[in-house]
Amino acid sequence: MKAAFRVLFLGFALALPSACSSDASDKNDDGDSCQPDDQDGVLGGTNTVLLNVSDTGFAVGGVDSGSTQPNITVQNSSTVKLTVTNVGTTPHSFVVACIPSGLPASCNLPTSCFPEAAHIPALDPGAKVSVTFMTPPVEGAYPFTSDVDGDTTTDKDGNVTGLVGEFNLM
Repeated sequence: MKAAFRVLFLGFALALPSACSSDASDKNDDGDSCQPDDQDGVLGGTNTVLLNVSDTGFAVGGVDSGSTQPNITVQNSSTVKLTVTNVGTTPHSFVVACIPSGLPASCNLPTSCFPEAAHIPALDPGAKVSVTFMTPPVEGAYPFTSDVDGDTTTDKDGNVTGLVGEFNLM
């Protein structure tokens, strides 16, 4: 009985490393990883984010929260329920820009982007909308803006001002 158990245990122990190793689909043709690094080792989770947009800026927090913080911070590869409320007097939208993925060129994924569900078309004054989406796996600061004419300006150096913020994935 002990010998049979040892053989079974040894067989399981030998099979375990191959079951836990990454497969070839995680690598490009050069053998480099096509999976982004995760600096904090934490992935996923569920987040509810309340975001107000006025005629002068974005602010995280509920209506009348008094917040002026335009930046959102959540985990990468997490589920986000984002509620945007237009507290301004003109229409405003919510659009998240892509960032460089940092992956090798042979991975054919030069940029990391939020899904289309994260982009909110122009909301009329007083309107509110909620969307749910999964954040990308690539950590970083993803700029967001309102793409309604007049909501942002870009100077000669490429700096964007106006209704802007960052979606920070850690």
